[in-house]
Amino acid sequence: MLADLNEDERALKQGLDAFAEGRLRSHIKPFVDRHEFPVDLVREFAALGYMGAAYDPGHDGGGLGVRGAAVVAETLAAVEPGFAAIYLCNSAPMTAIARFGSDALKRRWLGPLCRGEIIASFGVTETHGGSDVAGVKTRAVADGDDWVLSGSKVFSTNAGTELHGLSTVVAVTDPELGPKGLSTFLVAVGTPGFHVGKANRKIGWRIAPSAELFFDECRVPNSAMIGGRGEGLKQILTTLSLGRILVAAAALGLSRKALALARDYGATRRIGGQPIFAHQGLTFPLADAMTHIHAAELMVRNAAVLADAGRPFRLETSMAKLFASEMAGEIADLAVQVHGGYGVYDEYEVSGLLGEAKVLQIVEGTSEVQRLIIARELAS
Repeated sequence: MLADLNEDERALKQGLDAFAEGRLRSHIKPFVDRHEFPVDLVREFAALGYMGAAYDPGHDGGGLGVRGAAVVAETLAAVEPGFAAIYLCNSAPMTAIARFGSDALKRRWLGPLCRGEIIASFGVTETHGGSDVAGVKTRAVADGDDWVLSGSKVFSTNAGTELHGLSTVVAVTDPELGPKGLSTFLVAVGTPGFHVGKANRKIGWRIAPSAELFFDECRVPNSAMIGGRGEGLKQILTTLSLGRILVAAAALGLSRKALALARDYGATRRIGGQPIFAHQGLTFPLADAMTHIHAAELMVRNAAVLADAGRPFRLETSMAKLFASEMAGEIADLAVQVHGGYGVYDEYEVSGLLGEAKVLQIVEGTSEVQRLIIARELAS
């Protein structure tokens, strides 16, 4: 961990370590094995105030900004990446409300989300669109003082869980305007016409269910719109960019976990009568992994500092997300290799890390999307 954490961030890290290394590490494995949402552990985590660590204290948040949120994501992922996923996927709708929502929406939703009374899901991606946010097909049609939503979303993490209370949904309000015709809405669970589909099992984020959202003439009031009409694309792109910092932080935590598992197992393993770490073929890659982890930490921290300072951060965020998530896959692969044949057995914790790392390379924009963003910056 970097030496420049301020007093509040150090206190946050200390409390998180106590939860993650104590409660989470000792209780999470059965949930991972069953691909089951750990509702009581999430409630306990939320009751400690960590869900709202980044947000305005006026809405019961911790006021620690993106820097604080990155500390939370990294610390959780170093124990269980799926628990970090629950946190960061809840943070995306919270960020949209905090940055773009009216005072009324903040009073109605941000406080309960910060206190962990409910959690939220993000409804952006559609079956045909993938990373193309501008290709959204879900429609919102004005009807008096209401909007009527019709369409569906996929990969909405946290949806359908016992704590799920709200989804943010981006929809087309003005189709003739193309990408400028998107708007964002808050839809409460239980709203007529809003249904959550069945969650499917995944190779990563196994305790963080991802489901399809369905809107069948779902009526919401005009006050449920976040910000102004036609501002949806800007809102979602900003929210995704901020989310990439947390994904990068989670990848950093996962990489630390993989390196620790490789180190601990390798310290006890012998080949030809010699400790496995007597062979440079393994010690050098582990040295590279440690170096890359340090570089990723600097990149995550820099992107978070820029975001909190209100400075441009999109390029730095994409570079951090690309580097950290690709690194996580490489170090997870190395950790499995160190374990040899045992690395592919379920009872060894390392076996699940490749799937967890792969999810991080896809969510909030694939590695290819991040390279496209970076390349466009080079050409500008």
